[in-house]
Amino acid sequence: MWLTVECFSYCILYLLLPVYHRNVTSSSSRHAQMTHLARLLSPVFPLLRWKRKIKVCLPTVGVYSRSFCSTPSEPDPIGIHKRKLFLWFSHLPQEEKQFGGVFSPETMHVDPLILERKATEKGELMSYPLQAHVPKRLAVTVEQLFEPGNSWTEGRGLNVLLYGAVGTGKSTVVRKLVLDWCAGSTLTDFKLLLPFSCEDLSKLSSVASLRDLVSRKYLHLRRHPLLSGEGDHAKDVLFLFNGMEKMQLDFRIGSTELCSDPNEPLTTHVLVVNLLRKYLLPEASILVTTRLSALDRIPPKYVSRYAQICGFNDPDRQRAYFTGRLLQGSSDTEHNQEAQALVELLYLNLQRESQLAAACFLPSYCWLTCATLHFLHFTDSKAPIQTLTGIYTSFLRLNFGGEVLGSGVGSNVLVQEHQNSLMLYVVRTVGKLAFDGVSHKRTSFSEKELEQWIGGETKTDEELRQLAVFWTDVLDFFMAPCIESSKHLLKDFSEADNRRYVFAVPAMQEYLAALYVVLGENKSALEKLSKQVSVAIGQAGEDVSALVAVLSKFVPLRIFAIFKLLKFFPKLYDKISSRNKGSIAKTMAAEMFRTEDSYNEDILDQVEKSLLGVHGPQPQQYSEAQPFELYPIFMGGLLHYRNRVILEQLHCNIQSTTVVQITRALRKYLVRELSKPQPPEELMDLLVLLYEFQNPRLSAEVLASIRSIRLTNVRMTPLKCFVLSSVLSCAPPSYYLQELDLSSCLLTRDMLQMLHPAFKHAHYLNLQFNSLGSESCILLRDLLLDPKSSLKSLQLCDNPLLDAGALTLLEALPGNQSLTHLSLMHTGLGDPGTLQLSEKLHQNVGLQDLNVAYNNIGDNAALALVDACREHPNIHTVHLYLNPLSDVGKQSLYVRGVPQSVGGSGRRVKVLASVTEGSDVSEDWHPILSVIRENASSWDRDRVKQQLKVVKMQWNFQALPSIQRKELTILLWSSLMISVRFDALVQNLKLFVFSKVFTLFTEQNMVPRLCHLKRMEGQSFGFCLKIDVNSTFEITNVKQWSPAEQSGLMNGDRVLEVNEDYIANVDLHLVQRKIQSCGLHLFLLVLRAKEYEEAVLSGFDLHVLAQASKGDGWSKPRLCHIRRHPVNGMGLTFISVNGQSGSYMVNTVMEGPAEKAGVHTGDRLIWINGVKASTLPLSTLNRTVKKCGETLTVLVIDGSSESCYVRRKMAILPVVADCQSLPHNAKTIHLVKGRNGYGFLLRQERLASTRQIAHVLREVDVGSPAEGAGMEDGDLLLAVNWEPVETAEHDDIVKKIRGSGDEVTLTSISIPGREFYRKLGIPPLLFHERVSFHCQKSQREVPLGKMSHENVENLHYLPEHTGKIIPKLPQRTSEVFL
Repeated sequence: MWLTVECFSYCILYLLLPVYHRNVTSSSSRHAQMTHLARLLSPVFPLLRWKRKIKVCLPTVGVYSRSFCSTPSEPDPIGIHKRKLFLWFSHLPQEEKQFGGVFSPETMHVDPLILERKATEKGELMSYPLQAHVPKRLAVTVEQLFEPGNSWTEGRGLNVLLYGAVGTGKSTVVRKLVLDWCAGSTLTDFKLLLPFSCEDLSKLSSVASLRDLVSRKYLHLRRHPLLSGEGDHAKDVLFLFNGMEKMQLDFRIGSTELCSDPNEPLTTHVLVVNLLRKYLLPEASILVTTRLSALDRIPPKYVSRYAQICGFNDPDRQRAYFTGRLLQGSSDTEHNQEAQALVELLYLNLQRESQLAAACFLPSYCWLTCATLHFLHFTDSKAPIQTLTGIYTSFLRLNFGGEVLGSGVGSNVLVQEHQNSLMLYVVRTVGKLAFDGVSHKRTSFSEKELEQWIGGETKTDEELRQLAVFWTDVLDFFMAPCIESSKHLLKDFSEADNRRYVFAVPAMQEYLAALYVVLGENKSALEKLSKQVSVAIGQAGEDVSALVAVLSKFVPLRIFAIFKLLKFFPKLYDKISSRNKGSIAKTMAAEMFRTEDSYNEDILDQVEKSLLGVHGPQPQQYSEAQPFELYPIFMGGLLHYRNRVILEQLHCNIQSTTVVQITRALRKYLVRELSKPQPPEELMDLLVLLYEFQNPRLSAEVLASIRSIRLTNVRMTPLKCFVLSSVLSCAPPSYYLQELDLSSCLLTRDMLQMLHPAFKHAHYLNLQFNSLGSESCILLRDLLLDPKSSLKSLQLCDNPLLDAGALTLLEALPGNQSLTHLSLMHTGLGDPGTLQLSEKLHQNVGLQDLNVAYNNIGDNAALALVDACREHPNIHTVHLYLNPLSDVGKQSLYVRGVPQSVGGSGRRVKVLASVTEGSDVSEDWHPILSVIRENASSWDRDRVKQQLKVVKMQWNFQALPSIQRKELTILLWSSLMISVRFDALVQNLKLFVFSKVFTLFTEQNMVPRLCHLKRMEGQSFGFCLKIDVNSTFEITNVKQWSPAEQSGLMNGDRVLEVNEDYIANVDLHLVQRKIQSCGLHLFLLVLRAKEYEEAVLSGFDLHVLAQASKGDGWSKPRLCHIRRHPVNGMGLTFISVNGQSGSYMVNTVMEGPAEKAGVHTGDRLIWINGVKASTLPLSTLNRTVKKCGETLTVLVIDGSSESCYVRRKMAILPVVADCQSLPHNAKTIHLVKGRNGYGFLLRQERLASTRQIAHVLREVDVGSPAEGAGMEDGDLLLAVNWEPVETAEHDDIVKKIRGSGDEVTLTSISIPGREFYRKLGIPPLLFHERVSFHCQKSQREVPLGKMSHENVENLHYLPEHTGKIIPKLPQRTSEVFL
């Protein structure tokens, strides 16, 4: 048998213990004897840990054998402590679990910048997030903070105070520090690390000694010798107190008793104070983390070192964080490639010093960015359901969970925790500011506005102290200096007037505004008072009613009945409250379907581009023109139960009755809005709203009013597919959509699989133009075989399915009986697939219409298919046009379609093979041309042209009846113009235009395109312009990623119009000036190079084509300036069009000021004083007219012209408008240098009215060339030699003027004039008289195709390195243009 040494040692101990117990009477002497026994057995104790066994041989015969259980050796407490700490601090918070648990602290953590501070500079903040890179020698690690330094005293531990603002990563640093210590990779000099939460310590009310306090939290460290206080054992101990701002420490000697014994019971705050004073365990080191507002709670003499966590101050740290977050959690190569691409785009955006880079200075916003991108790009149907609102709500709980707003004084900050909830304080201050910004469509705020909205109503000292804490700790977390606006100011950030503040993340403004409204904080003071009175009366009414009921038994007086009226007060308030909730729902619906947002991208694309920087920030557009499309979506998402639970933890309670009232009213308003046609992007936003709401009943009720969902041209992503499927899954099984249009949505096979539940609810499914391959047909086959599917029409045209995909679809024909229309047009179907289709067609008896047009089907396969269709019981139409069929084959198809039994009278199967049948006109030409019209923009033009040339060759167009002639012409014209979306335009064109367009389409096939270029302030449009030998303008050197490329411009394009003005034969410098002065928006009407060459050769009038592209009755919008009349006022009123908010028509007084200024009755109002009219209610418009002063500027357009702009998807902006009597105009003066120069001084000054930097013309000398040319002192310089210089540096402008030689041309404007254009938001050079093309009446015209020697000399190219449209001008004008 085997016996261990451990058993032997325990036997000795077992035999000796009774002896000692019998000889000891008192507990004290028993303790002394036990200590003596332990000292005697000390040589045996090491054997207890000896794991090697000793073989002992004992006799087995005649001996009673008893088994002994070997007791394991005593475990190491430090080892247990490390294991438990590692488990505790490795636990992921709920905010990380929502992503499926793929993240781990080891891979996610990136060390933030930590700077050691002196005691005198400990309160300094990082004033500017994008400041210069901090030298590495100043950055320190936590381990370096505990190295002995000048402040270290022998025998005493160090007290390190680590502080930082909210969101800089204090908790993450603490978590990583503990995990690294447990792994033995940092702070190895400390044997014991004891983390404590100051929030937990502040809640302990009972007294306890330090050792008891440790043992309560860490049972395995009970009576550990390192905490005994004997010797210098405590030098190996590090205390970590996290969140010192949540404790009230009093370092006054008279208020806090002294303690040096770790076994003495005291309150927790006294123990912490004595530890920091070094009275208790002076050898131990202490690390304290706190916020900025609590720095002074620990006197400097008790702090050895200060260190500030400064977040991620450079893009490299941010990129490392993004890489760690986005590149883990999946071994899928495709997933990692997409994640790597996202990281690169993020890094590029951060390097631009964008507003996102300023926000990601805080690691918390890096988390929010990664969480949002993970939601947008890696949503999986198998993962837990996540919403965008849920991410923002979790983000706030991650940063403010359990936080209260303490004032820094008093004994207990947890009193009235609900009233002092930090998140609720944020909502009532920052949320109020956000709501005001959303209401007035602006995102930037001055420092005075911050002071007014945040804490402007504070009264008591306690409120002032709370405000100071909030301003120090929290405000910078939400608000940041506006990076974009700062770029245009001097590099002096000390002047408060220059500084504008925006929300660190734009979506956070919309979230807080939505939370402010949903919580009911936007109520007026009267509404809040009525609620309190109603509650008080309701409570008192119950008591009074009970008392009256008792008294009425004894004193039956009728007057007692009047007290029953008290019960009506709560009911009355409930009705008022219900009406208020109805207004919230109405606001949600109105914000969802705003007319001016109809042409924006869907909200998910907007969120993505705001993060990846595809469009970048829009300087000076964050005011009235800023869309807030996330605002109503966040309002709906906050009503979701899961978000309400999280908000309740933050003490922001949303009552269930509020949710019910808003939901009931919202359903009514959404159904009302959906009765009108909505663009695809708006429908996508509606689906996102329903998804964020997560209310199946509401989704089902809203879907009941929707019969078709058309998401054409919406860029579908896995998230959008999941949203669509989730929303449609809420509908009952009996619900079916008449049409689900997903054409041109960039669908993939994986997206089809995610959309499978949505397809079950569709009768008509359109999947054309999606580049779906043959492998996608497997999913479509399964859909057709699904017994729950009732698909009647399947459109798959313009997808490369090929024969393999078609054969896969054919496998579903026998098992499907619901399909009646199948379109395989332009899918690459060949003869083998067609023959297989002919053989299996009889297996499905429900099919009625088969479209295999525009494929590679020959005569024999087509004949076989027609024969099979003729034998089919229900097929009535077969589409075979645009296939490579011979004339004989087409005639045979026509004959085969006629049943033999009838002898040629009538047709059973309609075969659409060509617009002609032999020498006769086909009676089916109309559907063929209709299909061509719908797809002409994406099909091969040569093939379409060949088909349509038959019309001219074989038809006698003039012999057709007038109705057919007009109808055919309309179809041909709309086939030509479909690429610019002019379907409805052709019905109003005149017949002579039709004939020219008909000739153009059949012979040349040319389509002018409208390109909208949008740039940022200081950015070029990104293309070069040259004038060719035909005196026309050619686009060259289109830069990658530039506004020109994004608009669709291509090298070789020929420009017909600039901002709706025809520019053929116009001088190059005039075109240059028009483009340079247009501001941030530029509209170009262009032709492809090949189309232009054909037009020149055929002598076609391009001006007619440009005019025809706009439509009949088109005219420019008009920018009109109205002066108030003493009697008639402005002479105009506004009325809503069809009662719709946001669309207004003008009524003018005959011969009134408005009519004289160019406004006509019936005009549509677009802008008023620089603000979009669609963003304002009618009451605000009327109030604007009354309070605008003596002048009013409006942008109007007639109704028919507005329809033309809407059809062309073209925004109506001042850049394309005609100017009507504006009060201020820029003036251009040409100076010739005199003997003493030009005679003026150019100074850079800050304007008193706007506090902006401007270049001012000063000190005009008497008799100088400047005075003679009309220069006035105080004018602002706009351009030098026609080149805008407002944003240029002062030294560069001086160089331009001096480099002009003896002559220079300057353009200037008065200060009131510049302020006038600034308020309107338009460039001051936009309507400058010399830029207008209409002033060039006397300009000599050169016919197309002819070029004089003088024009040849004007052929110059733009230097590629500039990226701007600045042509090299002829020598005779070199002094004007540089």
